[in-house]
Amino acid sequence: MLRRFGITGILACVTAWLMLVCALGCATSGRTEQTYHPVWPPPPAAPRVRHLMDIRSQDDLHKPSAFDGLGRMITGGGTRSMIRPNSATVVGDGLLCVTDQEWQGVHLLEMHSSGSRFVSLAEDGLHFVSPVGIAAFADKIAVSDSMLNRVFLITRGGEPAGQIEKPRGFARPTGLAYDGERRELYVVDTLDNEVCVFNDEGRLIRKFGSPGTDIGEFNFPTHIFVDQLGRVFVTDSMNFRVQAFDREGHYLFDLGRQGDATGYLAVPKGVGVDGFGHIYIVDSYFSNVQVFDEDGRFLLSVGGPGEGVGQFQVPAGLFVDRDNRVYICDSFNRRVQVLEYIAEANHGEADHENNASSDH
Repeated sequence: MLRRFGITGILACVTAWLMLVCALGCATSGRTEQTYHPVWPPPPAAPRVRHLMDIRSQDDLHKPSAFDGLGRMITGGGTRSMIRPNSATVVGDGLLCVTDQEWQGVHLLEMHSSGSRFVSLAEDGLHFVSPVGIAAFADKIAVSDSMLNRVFLITRGGEPAGQIEKPRGFARPTGLAYDGERRELYVVDTLDNEVCVFNDEGRLIRKFGSPGTDIGEFNFPTHIFVDQLGRVFVTDSMNFRVQAFDREGHYLFDLGRQGDATGYLAVPKGVGVDGFGHIYIVDSYFSNVQVFDEDGRFLLSVGGPGEGVGQFQVPAGLFVDRDNRVYICDSFNRRVQVLEYIAEANHGEADHENNASSDH
């Protein structure tokens, strides 16, 4: 047998076996199963929100196989981990899209398979510089670039697909949100202190907002979210509040004011609403997420400064998907943390009683 294969053949077999073992090791070492998932408020209070998972790369969504590991070893390839995620959205049947300002591009991560892509090309040789907001837009994906002052479109496969253009141009486009029922894209123009609304053909059809501190006015707006009732929530960052509007831009109510107590805001950023009517607001300065009920009453605070599971370092964007999972871009921890409200919990008056003592 030894003569038949020769030394070269034996070495080749041993090398292949070692590569397979190494590939298996690489495949399992790249993804650590999480065993600790905090809840809020902590025991003995009844939990209302729980941590589901952290996402840093495709490997956190789909465990690599031995063949994946072997392929990476041979080609030198691999999944790209997030460095500074800013905003997220979920498109279609499980495509997680995350803007990354440090990588200057967009991560497209398949939540139900091993596929992933990274997009840096915005359009015809023009690359992203500071991608901030991201949202579905009809059958495409819209991405705002705050340095290039443009809103680009890419396909779900990551190919450039044009731009959304504002007459006289954007001053600084940031937050994006899509109203699937009306097929309208909302774009926050931060320096113009207004929200622009485009139809599915990319034409500006209305806008609302102006500089100021009164209701309906903005001072450095950033993020935006459209809930299932068609209400539009805009983070009015330098007015230390989130304002809610109807689809036509008529003021409904606002949440928060400047301060450091529960229900107050310092640097509000991402905002989102789940199917139960809970309103989630990221506060980048406090490094937490504050949760309000549908009437704007404070319920509880989630997280706090740190690097551990359920802690945040300068969080930014927030998105709530149709399954009520809450995606928080934990920017300086280089990850997206996924939470969900515990629907079976009794969220009546007990919420307010339990959380009257909850603070930052």
